[in-house]
Amino acid sequence: MSVYNGGSYLREAIESILRQSFVDFEFIIINDGSTDDSEKIIQSFKDNRIVYISNGSNIGLIASLNKGLKTAKGLYIARMDADDVSMPNRLEMQVQKFKENPNAIVVGSDYYLLSGTKLSYIRNIENSDYNKAVLIFSPCFCHPTVMMTNIFSEKNIYYDKSFTHAEDYKLWIDLFAFGDFLNVNEPLLKYRSHNSQISSKNRETQSGISEKIREEFCKRLNFELNPEQFETLNFIGNNRFITSPEKLHQIENCLLELKDQNARHKIFNEHSFNIFLHKFWFDSCGNSNIGLGAYSIYSKSMLSKLTRVNLDQKSKLLTKCLLRKFKVG
Repeated sequence: MSVYNGGSYLREAIESILRQSFVDFEFIIINDGSTDDSEKIIQSFKDNRIVYISNGSNIGLIASLNKGLKTAKGLYIARMDADDVSMPNRLEMQVQKFKENPNAIVVGSDYYLLSGTKLSYIRNIENSDYNKAVLIFSPCFCHPTVMMTNIFSEKNIYYDKSFTHAEDYKLWIDLFAFGDFLNVNEPLLKYRSHNSQISSKNRETQSGISEKIREEFCKRLNFELNPEQFETLNFIGNNRFITSPEKLHQIENCLLELKDQNARHKIFNEHSFNIFLHKFWFDSCGNSNIGLGAYSIYSKSMLSKLTRVNLDQKSKLLTKCLLRKFKVG
């Protein structure tokens, strides 16, 4: 856990780790030059499992996280942020998932999104190929939910400072070939969302860096896309609002091209990839203001037939299309 002026939520975050049902761990806390009372809060805990590192000055999140990776002695490494709360059974359940799945390299989890006093349950899919396919557009894990096999020194893989504000996304790309990407389908973290977060402050920069990562990932997959298809890929990945039928058809064509590329190169399990394609097609049609036109385009596309959709899901999409008809993009 890296801390920079995190005093507001730090005590609760530390306590949530020290109170874990799984007790055999070292808790590496890196104080990255905080000027608030973070150091005082950290040092108030008298637990010999805490490994305290003070950078003295602020060297940045990526350098601090890499210092933690190089310090860690454990078989697995769990990430934690200074403003989040781990559920009491988090470490126990993730370690158990690794024991049950020896080929796993990263294990994430469902989580609660905490925004002010509002708590929302975010569910993830327990399917490695699906999770890896999501990397075509975006990170497939909420970063502070993950536990990873400690192969970092062995493989010389660390957070890449060239991808600041999207370093977790780049890390998943680098770990892609080394094992399965799994999830515990229970909420194991309360992820706090607030305006002072790094991701909130640097959203546009993050989008530009993510575009570089998508291009690199597609090259690794040998997926060949033309400039217009890459532009559409980034439009989807950056979660842009859709304001015309033409844009929705571009998205449809891009997803169908991805389907053809995967059939050619056989990177992902076809069934898992179909679930992935349908998810992004379904979400794109709902993320528009063209009303019933979006629902009609969705229904007529072969992408809507890639996986079974029940009446309740179709009704939700129809309702979303109608409600967003007058949303301004």
